[in-house]
Amino acid sequence: MKRMHMRRAIVPGLLLAGLLTAAVAGSRAEQQRRSVAVQSMGVAENLYLVSGGGGHTAMLVTDDHGVVLVDTKNPGWGPAIFDAVGAVTDEPITTIINTHQHGDHTGSNPHFSEVVRIVAHENAGAGMAASEVFAGDNARFLPNETYRDTLSLFEGRDRIDLYHFGPAHTSGDTIVVFPALATAHVGDLFPRKSAPFIDRANGGSGVAYPDTLDSALAGIADVQRVMPGHAPPPTGSPVRGWTTWDDFREYAAFTRDLLDAARAAFEAGRSVDEAVAGLDLQPRYPDYDLSGTGRAVQAIYDELSQ
Repeated sequence: MKRMHMRRAIVPGLLLAGLLTAAVAGSRAEQQRRSVAVQSMGVAENLYLVSGGGGHTAMLVTDDHGVVLVDTKNPGWGPAIFDAVGAVTDEPITTIINTHQHGDHTGSNPHFSEVVRIVAHENAGAGMAASEVFAGDNARFLPNETYRDTLSLFEGRDRIDLYHFGPAHTSGDTIVVFPALATAHVGDLFPRKSAPFIDRANGGSGVAYPDTLDSALAGIADVQRVMPGHAPPPTGSPVRGWTTWDDFREYAAFTRDLLDAARAAFEAGRSVDEAVAGLDLQPRYPDYDLSGTGRAVQAIYDELSQ
């Protein structure tokens, strides 16, 4: 028999944005107030965006498997996420999916002691195991299920598909697809419309980045809406007209144009500063923030020089 889950009353239009707070443990003098904003993704009432405190968290209220969280933000933000879930549903949080190992996406895993399933790519799991966040007793909040290429969780309307297409932001990036909702959480493979952060220390690759995104575009079908890693959502709820699969496609083209320009400058013997000064990307991508381009070009140069 299908279990009926209960949702709490929600203020229409604006879904508790900025009103959910939780105190961090410690003395009163050390306590800080932390808040998150909760918005419907606009595709169904059971998928929500929880923003603030690090990378975006996706909250899926399933029919038969409780609540699934995709990413848990920085350390100390677990109580705010927990309150956000409680504002929407009485269902328990049963599953966490981490899109990659960085602390602003995994740091509050240890808050969710009731979770029975923590899933990530095998490389992300290895990276998390080396983090101080998961030292000692917190090691039990490391992924207890990993995968290499693809993995599907649950069935029917609850189904979630996980994909890994190769190195890019890190060597363990996961795209989380909700097929029934034509929606994907892409983590920091597409953080926002800006130069990518290439974490070479954790297996990231600026050279492979565009190929990895192109493989994702070729390998994933029927996605319309995208939840990026950090891009600020529009004010109000539900989240309409935000980020689409076409935006993800454009980001793949942007990373290729960036790589091609950096490679040409490298082969011409130009310095990183000269390469950045010679970039002509802004006219093609007028709404992109290119302030971090130097860091990306440096990472590409470092990789090409090996």
